[in-house]
Amino acid sequence: MIAFIPCAGLGTRLKPLTDHCPKALVEYQGKPLLVHLIEHLQAQGFDRFVLNLHHFAPMLRDFATEYARRQGLQMAFSDESEALLDTGGALTHAYAAGLFAGEEAVLVHNVDVFSDLDLRSFCTEFSAKSPAALLSVRRRPTSRYLYADAAGRLRAWRNEKTGQVKGEPISDNFNAFAFSGIHIIKCRLIEEWAASYGTDKPFSVIDTYLNAAQRHEILLQEQKGGFWKDMGKIEDFE
Repeated sequence: MIAFIPCAGLGTRLKPLTDHCPKALVEYQGKPLLVHLIEHLQAQGFDRFVLNLHHFAPMLRDFATEYARRQGLQMAFSDESEALLDTGGALTHAYAAGLFAGEEAVLVHNVDVFSDLDLRSFCTEFSAKSPAALLSVRRRPTSRYLYADAAGRLRAWRNEKTGQVKGEPISDNFNAFAFSGIHIIKCRLIEEWAASYGTDKPFSVIDTYLNAAQRHEILLQEQKGGFWKDMGKIEDFE
Protein backbone atom coordinates (compact mmCIF):
# COMPACT_ATOMS: atom_id res chain seq x y z
CA MET A 1 0.00 0.00 0.00
CA ILE A 2 1.21 3.50 -0.82
CA ALA A 3 1.42 6.13 1.96
CA PHE A 4 0.21 9.71 1.52
CA ILE A 5 1.80 12.19 3.94
CA PRO A 6 0.09 15.61 4.10
CA CYS A 7 2.92 18.16 4.22
CA ALA A 8 1.41 21.27 2.65
CA GLY A 9 0.20 23.10 5.77
CA LEU A 10 1.60 26.45 6.87
CA GLY A 11 2.45 25.20 10.36
CA THR A 12 1.12 28.35 11.99
CA ARG A 13 0.95 26.74 15.43
CA LEU A 14 4.69 26.05 15.23
CA LYS A 15 5.83 29.59 14.50
CA PRO A 16 8.61 30.74 14.63
CA LEU A 17 9.96 27.24 13.80
CA THR A 18 8.10 27.32 10.49
CA ASP A 19 9.15 30.84 9.50
CA HIS A 20 12.02 29.46 7.43
CA CYS A 21 11.08 25.84 6.69
CA PRO A 22 7.98 23.66 6.24
CA LYS A 23 6.49 21.90 9.24
CA ALA A 24 7.63 18.53 7.87
CA LEU A 25 11.28 19.63 8.18
CA VAL A 26 11.08 21.05 11.70
CA GLU A 27 13.54 19.01 13.73
CA TYR A 28 12.77 17.03 16.87
CA GLN A 29 15.55 15.20 18.70
CA GLY A 30 17.92 15.90 15.82
CA LYS A 31 15.73 14.73 12.92
CA PRO A 32 12.95 16.34 10.86
CA LEU A 33 9.39 15.21 11.60
CA LEU A 34 9.23 13.76 8.08
CA VAL A 35 12.23 11.52 8.72
CA HIS A 36 10.79 10.29 12.02
CA LEU A 37 7.58 9.32 10.23
CA ILE A 38 9.18 7.73 7.19
CA GLU A 39 11.45 5.64 9.42
CA HIS A 40 8.36 4.43 11.30
CA LEU A 41 6.57 3.65 8.06
CA GLN A 42 9.63 1.88 6.63
CA ALA A 43 9.79 -0.32 9.71
CA GLN A 44 6.17 -1.29 9.02
CA GLY A 45 6.94 -2.24 5.41
CA PHE A 46 6.14 0.95 3.47
CA ASP A 47 8.54 2.10 0.76
CA ARG A 48 6.33 4.18 -1.57
CA PHE A 49 5.27 7.68 -0.59
CA VAL A 50 3.35 10.68 -1.89
CA LEU A 51 3.83 14.11 -0.29
CA ASN A 52 1.78 17.20 -1.03
CA LEU A 53 3.66 20.51 -1.23
CA HIS A 54 2.84 24.17 -0.61
CA HIS A 55 4.73 25.91 2.21
CA PHE A 56 8.44 26.08 1.20
CA ALA A 57 7.62 23.58 -1.54
CA PRO A 58 11.05 23.60 -3.31
CA MET A 59 12.88 23.05 0.00
CA LEU A 60 10.70 20.10 0.94
CA ARG A 61 10.84 18.58 -2.55
CA ASP A 62 14.65 18.78 -2.65
CA PHE A 63 15.04 17.29 0.82
CA ALA A 64 12.57 14.44 0.26
CA THR A 65 13.95 13.61 -3.18
CA GLU A 66 17.50 13.28 -1.86
CA TYR A 67 16.36 11.37 1.23
CA ALA A 68 14.39 8.92 -0.92
CA ARG A 69 17.39 8.44 -3.22
CA ARG A 70 19.66 7.56 -0.30
CA GLN A 71 17.11 5.22 1.26
CA GLY A 72 16.00 3.53 -1.97
CA LEU A 73 12.40 4.72 -1.62
CA GLN A 74 9.84 5.75 -4.21
CA MET A 75 8.79 9.36 -3.63
CA ALA A 76 6.22 11.36 -5.60
CA PHE A 77 4.86 14.87 -5.05
CA SER A 78 1.47 16.50 -5.39
CA ASP A 79 1.96 20.22 -6.04
CA GLU A 80 -0.44 22.55 -4.22
CA SER A 81 1.63 25.67 -4.78
CA GLU A 82 -1.35 27.61 -6.14
CA ALA A 83 -3.66 26.90 -3.19
CA LEU A 84 -3.89 24.82 -0.03
CA LEU A 85 -6.53 22.13 -0.51
CA ASP A 86 -7.05 20.69 2.99
CA THR A 87 -6.77 16.91 3.35
CA GLY A 88 -9.85 16.04 1.33
CA GLY A 89 -8.87 18.28 -1.57
CA ALA A 90 -5.28 17.10 -1.32
CA LEU A 91 -6.35 13.50 -1.83
CA THR A 92 -8.49 14.23 -4.89
CA HIS A 93 -5.76 16.47 -6.32
CA ALA A 94 -3.15 13.71 -5.98
CA TYR A 95 -5.62 11.19 -7.41
CA ALA A 96 -6.25 13.38 -10.45
CA ALA A 97 -2.50 13.64 -11.00
CA GLY A 98 -2.33 9.84 -11.29
CA LEU A 99 -0.25 9.43 -8.13
CA PHE A 100 -2.49 6.63 -6.81
CA ALA A 101 -2.79 4.85 -10.15
CA GLY A 102 -3.20 1.11 -9.74
CA GLU A 103 -3.75 1.35 -5.98
CA GLU A 104 -6.76 -0.15 -4.22
CA ALA A 105 -6.29 2.02 -1.14
CA VAL A 106 -4.03 4.65 0.39
CA LEU A 107 -2.69 5.02 3.93
CA VAL A 108 -2.88 8.67 5.06
CA HIS A 109 -0.62 9.61 7.99
CA ASN A 110 -0.24 13.16 9.31
CA VAL A 111 3.40 14.24 9.37
CA ASP A 112 3.16 15.69 12.90
CA VAL A 113 1.77 12.52 14.50
CA PHE A 114 4.04 10.21 16.49
CA SER A 115 2.52 6.81 17.19
CA ASP A 116 3.45 3.19 17.79
CA LEU A 117 0.29 1.99 16.06
CA ASP A 118 0.90 -1.40 14.46
CA LEU A 119 0.26 -0.38 10.87
CA ARG A 120 0.61 -3.94 9.57
CA SER A 121 -2.31 -5.00 11.78
CA PHE A 122 -4.18 -1.82 10.85
CA CYS A 123 -3.83 -2.67 7.15
CA THR A 124 -4.80 -6.28 7.81
CA GLU A 125 -7.95 -5.12 9.61
CA PHE A 126 -8.77 -2.89 6.66
CA SER A 127 -8.32 -5.74 4.20
CA ALA A 128 -10.40 -8.13 6.29
CA LYS A 129 -13.37 -5.80 6.81
CA SER A 130 -13.01 -3.95 3.48
CA PRO A 131 -14.74 -0.69 4.46
CA ALA A 132 -14.59 2.41 2.29
CA ALA A 133 -12.29 3.87 4.95
CA LEU A 134 -10.81 2.89 8.31
CA LEU A 135 -9.89 5.63 10.79
CA SER A 136 -7.57 5.14 13.76
CA VAL A 137 -8.99 6.70 16.92
CA ARG A 138 -8.24 6.85 20.63
CA ARG A 139 -10.11 7.61 23.84
CA ARG A 140 -8.43 10.87 24.83
CA PRO A 141 -9.55 14.40 25.66
CA THR A 142 -10.15 16.58 22.61
CA SER A 143 -12.35 19.48 21.57
CA ARG A 144 -13.73 17.56 18.59
CA TYR A 145 -15.04 14.02 18.85
CA LEU A 146 -16.00 11.39 16.30
CA TYR A 147 -18.92 9.16 17.27
CA ALA A 148 -19.33 5.53 16.28
CA ASP A 149 -22.20 3.10 16.74
CA ALA A 150 -21.78 -0.28 18.43
CA ALA A 151 -20.45 -1.76 15.19
CA GLY A 152 -17.73 0.90 14.97
CA ARG A 153 -19.34 2.76 12.06
CA LEU A 154 -18.85 6.52 11.89
CA ARG A 155 -22.09 8.31 12.70
CA ALA A 156 -21.42 11.84 13.96
CA TRP A 157 -18.96 14.58 14.92
CA ARG A 158 -19.21 17.14 17.71
CA ASN A 159 -17.29 20.31 18.56
CA GLU A 160 -17.22 20.41 22.34
CA LYS A 161 -16.48 24.14 22.46
CA THR A 162 -19.32 25.29 20.22
CA GLY A 163 -21.76 22.39 20.59
CA GLN A 164 -21.94 22.01 16.81
CA VAL A 165 -22.93 18.51 15.66
CA LYS A 166 -22.54 17.05 12.17
CA GLY A 167 -23.91 13.77 10.90
CA GLU A 168 -26.61 11.97 12.86
CA PRO A 169 -28.09 13.14 16.18
CA ILE A 170 -25.79 11.79 18.89
CA SER A 171 -27.24 8.78 20.64
CA ASP A 172 -26.43 7.46 24.13
CA ASN A 173 -25.40 4.24 22.37
CA PHE A 174 -22.63 5.98 20.43
CA ASN A 175 -19.01 5.90 21.56
CA ALA A 176 -16.88 9.06 21.42
CA PHE A 177 -13.31 8.99 20.11
CA ALA A 178 -10.56 11.38 19.11
CA PHE A 179 -9.23 11.06 15.57
CA SER A 180 -5.55 10.12 15.41
CA GLY A 181 -4.67 11.55 11.99
CA ILE A 182 -4.08 8.05 10.59
CA HIS A 183 -6.53 6.47 8.15
CA ILE A 184 -6.84 4.18 5.14
CA ILE A 185 -9.17 5.10 2.29
CA LYS A 186 -10.16 3.16 -0.79
CA CYS A 187 -9.26 4.88 -4.04
CA ARG A 188 -12.75 4.38 -5.39
CA LEU A 189 -14.01 6.65 -2.60
CA ILE A 190 -11.39 9.26 -3.51
CA GLU A 191 -12.58 8.95 -7.11
CA GLU A 192 -16.14 9.55 -5.95
CA TRP A 193 -15.03 12.65 -4.05
CA ALA A 194 -13.15 13.92 -7.10
CA ALA A 195 -16.35 13.69 -9.15
CA SER A 196 -18.45 15.36 -6.45
CA TYR A 197 -16.12 18.02 -5.02
CA GLY A 198 -13.51 18.52 -7.73
CA THR A 199 -9.74 18.14 -7.70
CA ASP A 200 -8.59 21.72 -7.17
CA LYS A 201 -10.81 22.94 -4.33
CA PRO A 202 -10.18 22.64 -0.58
CA PHE A 203 -12.52 20.48 1.51
CA SER A 204 -12.41 18.75 4.88
CA VAL A 205 -11.82 15.02 4.92
CA ILE A 206 -13.84 14.62 8.14
CA ASP A 207 -16.89 16.41 6.72
CA THR A 208 -16.61 14.27 3.61
CA TYR A 209 -16.30 11.07 5.63
CA LEU A 210 -19.49 12.03 7.48
CA ASN A 211 -21.29 12.53 4.19
CA ALA A 212 -19.87 9.30 2.78
CA ALA A 213 -21.02 7.39 5.90
CA GLN A 214 -24.60 7.74 4.64
CA ARG A 215 -23.76 5.51 1.66
CA HIS A 216 -20.55 3.68 2.60
CA GLU A 217 -19.12 1.89 5.59
CA ILE A 218 -16.66 4.23 7.32
CA LEU A 219 -15.20 2.40 10.31
CA LEU A 220 -13.36 3.63 13.39
CA GLN A 221 -10.74 1.41 15.01
CA GLU A 222 -9.66 2.21 18.56
CA GLN A 223 -5.97 2.10 19.39
CA LYS A 224 -5.96 0.81 22.95
CA GLY A 225 -2.84 1.63 24.91
CA GLY A 226 0.41 2.30 23.19
CA PHE A 227 1.81 5.71 22.33
CA TRP A 228 0.33 8.62 20.40
CA LYS A 229 1.33 12.29 20.29
CA ASP A 230 0.44 15.25 18.10
CA MET A 231 3.56 17.39 17.57
CA GLY A 232 1.50 20.37 16.52
CA LYS A 233 2.39 22.92 19.17
CA ILE A 234 5.60 24.80 19.85
CA GLU A 235 5.81 23.47 23.42
CA ASP A 236 6.00 19.90 22.08
CA PHE A 237 9.49 20.67 20.78
CA GLU A 238 10.88 22.12 24.00
